[in-house]
Amino acid sequence: MSVLLNYWAMVNTIVIMLALGMAYRPTAGQLHFAVIARAAIGYNFVLPALGLMLLASFTAWFSAETLTALSMCIAAAGGTSAGAFVKKSGASATFTTALTATLLIVLLGLSLGVIAVLTVTGKLDFGTLSLTALCGYLLLITLTPFLIGTMLARQWPLVSNLWQPRLDRTGSIMVLLLIAALAWRYGAEILGGPAEPLWAAATLVTLLVLPPLLLERQPLFKRTLVLTTLIRNLTLALSLLVIMPNAAQLLPTVLAFGLLMYLLSGLLVLLL
Repeated sequence: MSVLLNYWAMVNTIVIMLALGMAYRPTAGQLHFAVIARAAIGYNFVLPALGLMLLASFTAWFSAETLTALSMCIAAAGGTSAGAFVKKSGASATFTTALTATLLIVLLGLSLGVIAVLTVTGKLDFGTLSLTALCGYLLLITLTPFLIGTMLARQWPLVSNLWQPRLDRTGSIMVLLLIAALAWRYGAEILGGPAEPLWAAATLVTLLVLPPLLLERQPLFKRTLVLTTLIRNLTLALSLLVIMPNAAQLLPTVLAFGLLMYLLSGLLVLLL
């Protein structure tokens, strides 16, 4: 990716996490421990990772680079734009906003841990960057702006209420512009090139959507968990690609996943 897009992805992540921190309001009503546990651990990590491992063990459909890109998309859970999609699905705004916000925070912490484990085991290669430096980088662009946002919300609630929607819109616009820029730069290569990235993206989308869609019984939980599981933290994945030496080989699969992820999310909003 170009230098401009590299910095854009990093700043985009910071803006989104700052807005999420300013909007986060912890209350007892959102602590649905059983729901959060099965969604965060099962739907977001264990089941898609298990499906991916089985696929890699019994078939030779995907290359090592494609499997690495899919692993990164699984690890980068907790896409903050999930909140907007959940609201548009017609679910109860107060309930789902609280549940979604709590789930996103839990997923952020788990994502950082999973990325660290994948780095230690050699599944993700960040070149000469040490694990300590990687953790510092991730904390700098995710947890730090989130904590600053929560502090601003506590200390200056009026200022926070004024600026949070603006930052939220800015983050969303930056995501759209980033995806548009990457699609313009790499779209022809993805659509006109090998079919592997698109098939891999479709496979991962299926692994993320089917478990909560089939296993959840309550419609309210089904809508919330399907969307928060499907919508990954694409800006975090792109920010990590910036510092990876083999980014060019991974980018087509990540972009193809991002495209299918948002297309299916929009369709699910109408169907769920």
